[in-house]
Amino acid sequence: MKAFSLTRRVTILSSAWTVLAIVILGWLLLAQFKAGAERNFSELQQAQLFSLIGAVDINENGNLTGAPNLGENSFLAPESGWFWRVEIIGDTPNNALASPSLSGFTFPRADLNSVPYDNQFVRTYFVNGPKKLKIRVKESEIDLGEGRIALFQVGGNQSEFERGIRDFALNAAGLLSAFGLGVVVINVLVILFGLKPLDRIRIALGEIRDGRADKLSGDFPTELEPMISEMNTLVENNKRIVERARTQVGNLAHSLKTPIAVLQNEGRSDTPVSSQIVRTQAASMQIQVDHYLNRARIAAQQGSLTFRTDIIQAIERMAKVMRKLNPDLAIKVDISADQLLFAGEKEDFEEILGNLVENACKWASGKVLISARLDARNDTERPWIILSVEDDGEGIPQDGYEKALKRGQRLDEKVPGTGLGLSIVNDTAIAYGGDVVLGKSDLGGLQVFVHLPAVNSN
Repeated sequence: MKAFSLTRRVTILSSAWTVLAIVILGWLLLAQFKAGAERNFSELQQAQLFSLIGAVDINENGNLTGAPNLGENSFLAPESGWFWRVEIIGDTPNNALASPSLSGFTFPRADLNSVPYDNQFVRTYFVNGPKKLKIRVKESEIDLGEGRIALFQVGGNQSEFERGIRDFALNAAGLLSAFGLGVVVINVLVILFGLKPLDRIRIALGEIRDGRADKLSGDFPTELEPMISEMNTLVENNKRIVERARTQVGNLAHSLKTPIAVLQNEGRSDTPVSSQIVRTQAASMQIQVDHYLNRARIAAQQGSLTFRTDIIQAIERMAKVMRKLNPDLAIKVDISADQLLFAGEKEDFEEILGNLVENACKWASGKVLISARLDARNDTERPWIILSVEDDGEGIPQDGYEKALKRGQRLDEKVPGTGLGLSIVNDTAIAYGGDVVLGKSDLGGLQVFVHLPAVNSN
């Protein structure tokens, strides 16, 4: 309902804005047209008045003479609302010239105080004409000589002019209304159909929640594909987190089952409980709990930008310590970079490195090589570190690689150990999104490659 309400609000606001914009556009268009038409009408009458003044003169008898032609047939049609008239002020009405359209029509002149002359000595006012016409009158007084003042008047059909404005307004309103209606309809359709994919996404997410689908799938617009991809990535990450949590809980429960069973058996026994057994089993349980808490901590901080570990210093420090502990071994370091920063905690890297180097020194005959370098791993967004530790010992058969990475598995019982070293390395690397690969070293023994995320320097 919220999505529909949002759609409805967007549609209403968009449509209201469209209607308002069209109304404003129509008002501006009408105002511009009316101003232009008003200016043209006034200029036309001004030109007709000046043409009339130039076409009329006075003869030696003091009578008006001339044959004005103002270029409009309306001046010939009676009661057309268009006329011209010239008379001598103060003279008899017989000494006057008028267009045939005037046909005896008379009208009072506007008061000079209310409608004065402009700087061209012309004034404009309106009168009521025949057939309820509204007439715009332009007039001017001209001195024809010998003290004879002539009144020149030109009338134009203002009603016809206003009717033209109304017709234009109605036509413009009709066209703009049709246009506005079309825009609103298209706008509504675009919004409604444009939001349909979001409704499909909502349904698809509901299917994922109900367990009927594993990811968002379907035909979505190109613009939504990046969002679909990110949402699928988020769903996949959530699935991995849930699966990891389920696995971790199962592993922890499995690892604690034996110590708990031993303690329960001791508790049910009639003989006194051995403190050694309790200490041993409690220590085993503590190791398991610490291990899984450590994995949970690594998983929680994975991808964080706050951890930066300089592994070059850690490697050199570890090599120095192991040389003192194993003076009979040649422990060398080969790092092909000026700086290598591990995107994780220092303690985690030192645990990985310590287990690998300790294991190599345990099995080496005389040489151990520690190397590190950057590797893009076909990932342009995050660089990776390849840590390698190898020795010249007997190595591990290829069919034993998988077993060597499993927790508590030992391939040779002759050398003391718990079988946890490589499994701890493998678990920690996987928790950081990396992996561990075993192989044959050029030195003759085992070579262990560990891929770990590096700090992106971009």
